[in-house]
Amino acid sequence: MNEFSITRRMLRRIGRGIPASAPLAKAAVEWAQPHVGWLFGMGPQDPAELAWDQLLAGVEQTPANDEPRPHVLLLAEELVALLALDAFDAALLTIMIACDRLPRVAALAAVAGRHGHDLPGLLGELSGADPHDAERRVRCSTVLRLGLVGFVANRQGEVTVDVRWALERLLDRAPAAGTAMIDTLVGVRQPASLALDDFAHIDDADFLVRLLAGAARERAAGINILVHGPPGTGKTEFARTIAAAAGIDLHAIGEADDDGEEPTRWERVSALGLAQRVLGPRGGAALLFDEMEDLIGGARPGDGDWFAKREGSKVFVNRMLETNPVPVIWTTNAIGNVDDAILRRMSFVLKLGLPPRSAALRMLDRIALDESVETSADLVHLIDRAPETATVLRVTARASRLAGLNAASIQPAESLVRALRDGELPIDGPDALDIDLFETDIPLAPLLAAMRDSAQADVSLLLTGAPGTGKTAFAHHCARSLDRPLIVKRASDLLSKWVGETEARIADAFREARIRGGVLLFDEVDSILFDRTTARATWEVTQVNEMLTWLDRHPLPVIAATNHPGKLDPATLRRFVFKLRLRPLGQARAALAFKRFFGSEAPRALDSLTNLTPGDFSVVARQLRHLPARSSLDIVERLECESAAKPECGTRIGF
Repeated sequence: MNEFSITRRMLRRIGRGIPASAPLAKAAVEWAQPHVGWLFGMGPQDPAELAWDQLLAGVEQTPANDEPRPHVLLLAEELVALLALDAFDAALLTIMIACDRLPRVAALAAVAGRHGHDLPGLLGELSGADPHDAERRVRCSTVLRLGLVGFVANRQGEVTVDVRWALERLLDRAPAAGTAMIDTLVGVRQPASLALDDFAHIDDADFLVRLLAGAARERAAGINILVHGPPGTGKTEFARTIAAAAGIDLHAIGEADDDGEEPTRWERVSALGLAQRVLGPRGGAALLFDEMEDLIGGARPGDGDWFAKREGSKVFVNRMLETNPVPVIWTTNAIGNVDDAILRRMSFVLKLGLPPRSAALRMLDRIALDESVETSADLVHLIDRAPETATVLRVTARASRLAGLNAASIQPAESLVRALRDGELPIDGPDALDIDLFETDIPLAPLLAAMRDSAQADVSLLLTGAPGTGKTAFAHHCARSLDRPLIVKRASDLLSKWVGETEARIADAFREARIRGGVLLFDEVDSILFDRTTARATWEVTQVNEMLTWLDRHPLPVIAATNHPGKLDPATLRRFVFKLRLRPLGQARAALAFKRFFGSEAPRALDSLTNLTPGDFSVVARQLRHLPARSSLDIVERLECESAAKPECGTRIGF
């Protein structure tokens, strides 16, 4: 089928039983006059010599020519083979592309439409349908159901062919047959830039890889994986990684093209159906539908068993999820917008949170290598302070490279983290301390190692001791050792003047820890878990009860710290697996702390100070930044001042 054969068939059909005096005949002759030579295989003719009967006779008598087919018709032929269309749909698709892309065919179709011909019915007859059934077959055709083409009425009410988003992109780009055509029609392949090891913190990653591989191997239908979580947690990159690990290609569905043209909801849904049609028979592929909200519109849970603002048919969506021949990985930021009917049809639902520190550092190393920049200690420190940094590592590294820097700069990362947090950066935690500097009855290093290696994470620790003994620093060290984020809750974060609000905030704190998989630290916990016999109101008792109840059933590490253990409710102690009392440093650890903080052996004079804590050494170390010491004895004198400032004054020494 070429342009000439399409035009001749259309002229034959619209000229059937039409007298020369009819407006359609006159319009057709007017259209034909500039194309007489092409129509009749002869040189240019005088337009005045052409009559309606001559036009019809010439069309009947002129044999088919063998002119080269336009490239759009060659693309149509490749697409027909790719989609395995039957004869009717193959002819219909070719003719509709011709009506859109070939000026002579388009003009003749417009003439027919303006003069009473129903365009869908006309094109259906030209494609081989019976006249009485032509329009119905067109409306129910595969090419229309796949969203490749359609019909649209202009302002004058004339119906014209509408080539839709996916096919328009194919015709505009004119790719070569095979892989290039599939990628253009379905969506670009999504290469993985991270390895499965970068997602080692996701326990279900290996299962999802096996699920995708098994679905591809057995050509299983109805396989859907939903990955949800806050923006920037790496949902798309995770999808790319598990597909690559499963050995299958991942195609992104219905995303903006190179010209920035944004598809509508219906265009994305049609692109999904088209991709299933193209890739289903071939196997070895999965589809990525980012932002699942586009599938159901701006749905919101309603007051009853329904969702407000949902677009499209619920039955259509449900059946599509049950029958899709190619596995689909869906992503969304808000699972609350997805109703239960959709969730029940998922093969797996994964909550993706911020990566732990070790995974973030692996990502940083890999991304820095990809972008040809070095990592920086400042960026590592920002990861410790704000786990959100892991979500902006690639843009940070790229911005640093483009700015001509050799190392990934903290500046773009800080600006992005501030924006994500809608305010200031988190306050610095305590500097890392050597675990050997903690003075306690239970050796901490073996305890942390056992906690890290245990399959059970429901461990709780009560840290008591004077200020500066390292309770908060130990909590930070413990979280880093367990490779979990530290979630700090102080009395100001939890206590409220409204009845019931404190209990709600306590419950929210434990919920946040579960969602983020973090270590929960209650600083100055005596403000919450005070002795209930001292309560002056019933609501004070209920907040203690709320806290104790959550401590009993929380499945993740909890640390509570207090300077005043005597104020705690007696029932508190049995809720904590380990009770660790941090004491001031003995002589051996004080000497070790001196060497670690100041880089030299401790003078003998240090032995006379009996109540030094790691916090005292940290304060003096900060003093040295602004006022350097004259000697080691000068440092000891400063430590003595810190010791003497405490309520329980230490032993004074003289020289």
